[in-house]
Amino acid sequence: GQGGPPGRQAGAARGVGALAGAARGTFTVGAWPRVAVVPFGGSVAINCSRSACPGGNATLGLATPLAVATGAGGRRWQSFRLLNVSQWSPGTATCYGRCGDAQANARLPEQVVLEPVPAVAVGESRNLTCRVVEVAPVGNLTVTLRRGAETLRTESFGAAEGSTSVAVSHLLTAGPGDHGQDVTCHAELSLRPHGPLFARAAVPVKLSVFALPEPPQLRAPARLEAGAATNASCRIAGAFPAGDVRLAITLAERSLNVTVAAAGDVLTAVTTLSPDTPGRQELTCTAAVATAARTARRQLHVYRFPAPVVELSPASVPAGSEVMVACRAGVADPPAVRLQLRDADGGVLAEGPQSQLELRLVARREDDGRQFGCRASLAIANGTVTKDADTRLAVLYMPEMVASGCPSNRTWLRGTRQALSCRAIGNPTPTVVCGRNGVTVNTGEPELVTRSRAGTYLCNATNSLGTRSRLVTVRVEYEPTLTERGCPAHRTWVEGERRELACRADGDPPPSTRCARDGGPPRARGSRAVSRADAGRYVCRASNKHGSAVRSIVVTVEDAVAMPGMPRPCQPSGEPGCLGACPAGAGWGAGGWAVGPCTPPGWGAPSPHQPHPSRVADEPSIGETGCPARRLWVEGTPAELACAASGNPPPHVACAKLGDSQDPPPASPNVTRAHAGTYQCRATNPHGSALRNVTVAVEYSPAAVSLRVLPSANVSRGTSFSVECRAEGLPTPTYGWALPHAPNLRFAADNRSVAVAGAAAANRGLYTCTATNRHGRRAGSIMVRVDESRLVLLASLGSLGAVTAVGLAAAGGYYLKSTACKKGEYNVRDAEGSSEAACLHRQRHDRGEVYGIQLTQP
Repeated sequence: GQGGPPGRQAGAARGVGALAGAARGTFTVGAWPRVAVVPFGGSVAINCSRSACPGGNATLGLATPLAVATGAGGRRWQSFRLLNVSQWSPGTATCYGRCGDAQANARLPEQVVLEPVPAVAVGESRNLTCRVVEVAPVGNLTVTLRRGAETLRTESFGAAEGSTSVAVSHLLTAGPGDHGQDVTCHAELSLRPHGPLFARAAVPVKLSVFALPEPPQLRAPARLEAGAATNASCRIAGAFPAGDVRLAITLAERSLNVTVAAAGDVLTAVTTLSPDTPGRQELTCTAAVATAARTARRQLHVYRFPAPVVELSPASVPAGSEVMVACRAGVADPPAVRLQLRDADGGVLAEGPQSQLELRLVARREDDGRQFGCRASLAIANGTVTKDADTRLAVLYMPEMVASGCPSNRTWLRGTRQALSCRAIGNPTPTVVCGRNGVTVNTGEPELVTRSRAGTYLCNATNSLGTRSRLVTVRVEYEPTLTERGCPAHRTWVEGERRELACRADGDPPPSTRCARDGGPPRARGSRAVSRADAGRYVCRASNKHGSAVRSIVVTVEDAVAMPGMPRPCQPSGEPGCLGACPAGAGWGAGGWAVGPCTPPGWGAPSPHQPHPSRVADEPSIGETGCPARRLWVEGTPAELACAASGNPPPHVACAKLGDSQDPPPASPNVTRAHAGTYQCRATNPHGSALRNVTVAVEYSPAAVSLRVLPSANVSRGTSFSVECRAEGLPTPTYGWALPHAPNLRFAADNRSVAVAGAAAANRGLYTCTATNRHGRRAGSIMVRVDESRLVLLASLGSLGAVTAVGLAAAGGYYLKSTACKKGEYNVRDAEGSSEAACLHRQRHDRGEVYGIQLTQP
C-alpha cells in the first residue's frame, strides 16, 4: 500500500488477532500486525491494507466489537486505533475492503483443538482427531497431524463460503514405542502469494500405551496357623510400562503392605501374612496399569492348632513297674483332630479321634530311654497338618557291668601307663569303685604299670537300687631278667657227673633260654656226663616278645677224688653210698643241688664250699596253653576244670570258685548254671606257687518262657493291649510268634512283644511265643479273649528240639505243673488276684499235651 504503516506497539497485554483476506480475482485485504498486543485499558494501532482496485473505487474498514478510532491512511492503507481495550478476550478484529462490487475479508481460525486420547492397550487402535473451529477461507487451510517428528496425516479442504469448522482424523494402532509420544496438530491458513501465511497449533496430547497380557500369579500357602507369620508373593510378567504398574494385595478385604521388586518386565510384590482369626479368608492380588486391572484370588484357611502333649506317669519307674503313657490334644479350630501314640521307630501304639489316648505298660530294663511320640493331625483344606511331641521313659535298674565296658581279663606291659577303667550301666548312673585287698585303686587316670599291679581286683558298681560286682584280673607282662637265684654265675661240676647247664629266667610271657660257650655254638639241651672240656665261660640269653637278657656263667670242673668225705655223685640208677637215686621228675634247688627224693636222709643243702650239682629246680608256672583263662561249657555236659602247670618237681594244682568255700564238683557230675563264675587255680611245689584265674561261662537252652498280657488278657473291643514274652537262655534267645492273623499287629524291634491297637474279634485266640538259641528252643502260649469277662490262660508243655517244658505267665503268674487233668499236683504261683485254679480241658498236639487252666477270682 501507499504510505507506511504505523509502528509496533510494545507492552504486556492481551492479544487481538489481525485479519487479512482475499476476495475475487486479485483483490486482497491484509492486516498488520497479525497479533496485536495491548496493555489492559490501553489502545493499539491496526493497519489494514488492500491490493490495487481497477477503477479506483476501493474502501477499507475494520470490523470489531471494540471502540475504534480512524487514524492516518493512504491510497491503499488505513490505520485504526482500538481504544480502551479492557476485555481479556476481545475477540477477532477483521479488516475488510471493497473494490467496486467486490468485497473481501479474512478470518483466522478461532481455535485448533486435539481431542483427548485415552490410554490405549498395545495392539489396539484409536482415532487421533484434530478440530479447527471457524476458519475462512477454508480452501486456503491445511491441517497436519504429527506423532513426535513423524507426520501422520496432512489434509486440505475445498472452497466454501464464509467461515466453517473442520476435523481431521487418523486411526493409530498403538505399540510400545508410542508410549509417551506427543501428538500435535498444526493448522495453516495461506493467503500467498497475495497475502501472509497464518498458522496455529493445538495443545499437544501425550499418548499413554499399556499392556497387561496375563493375570498375576499369587503364591501363598493354602493353610496358615492363626498367630503365625508367612510370606505371600504376587508376580506379574509382561506388564507395560513396568514403572506404571500398581500391585496391591488384600486379605479379607484389608490392604497389606507390599514390597515390589522389578526384574526386566517381571514385577514381584511380597507381603507378610499374619492373621489372628481362624476361618476361611480370601487373599487377592490386583495388578493395574492405566485403565486396565487384573486380579488373582486364593482361599486361605486359617486354623488354630496347639501342639499335643505326651506325658509319662510316673516319668521314671523301677523295672517291672507299670507306667501310663498319655497323649493329649488341645482345643483346635476347626476341631477335626486325630491322635496317634507312636513308638520311636514310628510304629503306631494307639490312635483315634478322641482328645486323649492312654497306654499302660510294664517297664522293662530295655525300655530305659525308650521314646514315645504323640502326633496330632488336623484335617483342613483338603490336606492335613501334623504336630508332634515326644518324651523318653526313664527305667530305674540296678548296675550292670558287661565285658565291653569292664573286661574281666587285662594284659598290660610293664613300663606303660594304664588305668583300671571299668564302666557300668544303670539308672541312676552308678559309681564304680575298684580295689584289691581292701585298698581302693584309681580307675580314672592312667598310672605307670609295675609288676605289683598284677592281680585280681574287685570292682563294685553302685546306685540307689543296689550294687553289682565284677572281678578283674590284670596280667603284667615284662621283658626277661636273669638273676643269681635262677642263673648262678659260677658253677662247679665234678667230672663224671651228669649235669645240665640250666638257666631259669624271669619274664612274662615265660622266656626261652639258650646257653652257648662264649664264642661257640649253643650248648645242646639236656644233661650229659661232665668232662674237663666243659669247663669255661658260657653266655646265656633269655628272650620273649618284649626283649631279652644276657648273663655270663663260669663253669669249673673238678676231679671227684680230690674231694674227700663227700659222697659220690648220684647216678640216674642210684648206687649205695651215693647222694641218692634221681628218679625222673625230681626237682633241683635254686643253688644247683638236689632236693626232694634226690636227697638222702639227713643230707641238707650243701655248704658254699661243697660242689653244687647243676640241675636247676623250677617253681610252678601256669600259662594259657595248659590252663586257658576263659572256658565255655554247655549245661548237661560233663564238668571238668582241668588246669596243667609246669615246674620241677611237678606242682600240685587245685582250683576253687571265688566266693565259694568248697571246690567245684568233681568231673563226673554234669555242668549246671551254678558252675558259671571265676575260679582261682593254685599250682604248688616245694619252690613256690603260682595263681591263675579261670572264668567259666555256661551256655544253656531257653528256659522259663513266660508270657504276659498288658493290661489284661480280657480285652474290651476297641482298646489296645500288648503281649510280652520272656525267656532265660545263653546265648540270648531269639523270639518267634504264632498268633491270630490280624492287620493291627505291631512287633517290637527285638520281637519280644507284640502290640495290638484297637482290639477286634480277629485278635481273639492263642498267642504262642517260641524262644530259640543254638542249644534248643522252648515255647509258651497264652489265650487272649476280646469282650469276655474271664481270663483263660493256656499252658503248653511240649518238646521242641532237645528241650521241653514251658512256663506261662499272665500278670506275673507262673504255672508249673498240672494235676486236675493228669496225675500229679498243680502249683499256681504269683498269679495276680488268684486264689484257685481249675482244669478246663486237655488236648494233644504233635509236640505234647496242652492243658487249659482258668483262674477264678476269690
